[in-house]
Amino acid sequence: MKQIFFTLFLISAITILSSSCRKAELLQPETAKVVQLNITGTTDVDLEYLYKDSIIAITKAGTGGIGVKTLLAVKDQNSILKIRNKATAEILLTKTITAAPFDQNISVFYDGKKIYNNAISLQFKGYALSGELEFLLDGNLLFSATGAVNKPYSILIDKGTTREISIRKKGETAILLTKTIESTIVQQNIGYFFDGTKLIDNVKLDPPANAANMMLTAKFETTFPNQFKNVDVELVFYTRLKTASNTTVGSKVSPEIRFTLPKNGSFNSIELPPLPGPNYIYSFDIVEKGTSNEPYTSGSPLVLAGYTLKPNEGRITSAFADNGINFEAGKSKLFVINDARTIVTSPAKNVYVSGGRLTDLSQYFQ
Repeated sequence: MKQIFFTLFLISAITILSSSCRKAELLQPETAKVVQLNITGTTDVDLEYLYKDSIIAITKAGTGGIGVKTLLAVKDQNSILKIRNKATAEILLTKTITAAPFDQNISVFYDGKKIYNNAISLQFKGYALSGELEFLLDGNLLFSATGAVNKPYSILIDKGTTREISIRKKGETAILLTKTIESTIVQQNIGYFFDGTKLIDNVKLDPPANAANMMLTAKFETTFPNQFKNVDVELVFYTRLKTASNTTVGSKVSPEIRFTLPKNGSFNSIELPPLPGPNYIYSFDIVEKGTSNEPYTSGSPLVLAGYTLKPNEGRITSAFADNGINFEAGKSKLFVINDARTIVTSPAKNVYVSGGRLTDLSQYFQ
C-alpha cells in the first residue's frame, strides 16, 4: 500500500512540475519586432527625435526639410517616439510606435509655434501697378512685395481644416482680398492685379472662339490725368511692320476695329484677327468713344507751348517703340494699357498720343 501511495505521489509531483515549467515558458517576453520609421516634413527650428528616451536623430532648420529613416525595435504596443525642440527641450509631439506594419510614416510640419500634419503648395502670381502689398496667413504677415510677384509658398495645415490668406495695402488695415485655403488641394494658386486702389482676382482668360484669332483682354490707365477728359475710350487698330520707324503712320485695319475700354478702369475683351504676316504687329489710336477725337484737352504737360496735338494714325511712341501688340493665334492675352506721347519737331512741332507701355499680366491668370 505504501508503495502505491508513493507511486501516486511521484506521478503527481512530476505532473505539477511539468505544468509549472510550461507556464514559466509562456511568461517569457515576446521577441522584439523591427519596424522601419520614415519621418518627413519641414521645420523652422532644430528638432530632436527620442525613442525610449534615447536620441535617435536630429534635423536642422533650413536644410531642405525633414528626412529621417530608421529601424526601431518594438517589443510591445507602448513604444513611444517623442519629438522635441532642441533649443528648449519642449516636447512637441508624442507618437506610439506599434509592432506592425513594418513601414510606418509620420509627417511633421513645424513653423516654430505649432506642429501640423500636412502642407500644401500655394503659388502667388500677380502684379501691382503701384504701392506695396502685404500677404497674411490667418492675420500674420507672410511677406510683402511690390510690382510683379511669382512666389511659391508652403502653407502648413492640418488635414480636415482650412486656413485664410488675406492681402492688404501696406500701412492700411482694409483687406483687399481674402482666400480660404483647403487642406485637400495639394496645389493652389492666387492670381491678382492691383491698380493702386482696387485688387482684382477674378479675371478669366477665355480662349478665342476662333482658334485663328487672339483674345485680348485689357484695361486703360492714363498717364495724363490732368488732360484726360475722363471718358470711355476706344482703341482703333492699325497694323505696321516691326522694323518701321516709331513715327511712321500705320495701316488702318479694314474693316475698322474699335475696342471699348471704360473710363472706370474695368477690363473688356475683343478677338483680334491674324496680321498680314509674321513681321507685323498691331498698333492703335486712342480716341473718345464713338468719335475720332483725342480724349484729351490741349495743355501742359501733355502738349508743350508751341506744339499741336495731332491724330496718332497708328504711330508708336519713341519711349516704348517695341511695345506694340504681338499676335499669337489661339492665345489669350491680358494687358494694362497706358498712353504715351511722341514729340516731333520736324517738319512741324507736333505731339502724338498713342499706346504707350503695355503691361502683360497674362501669366498671372493662366
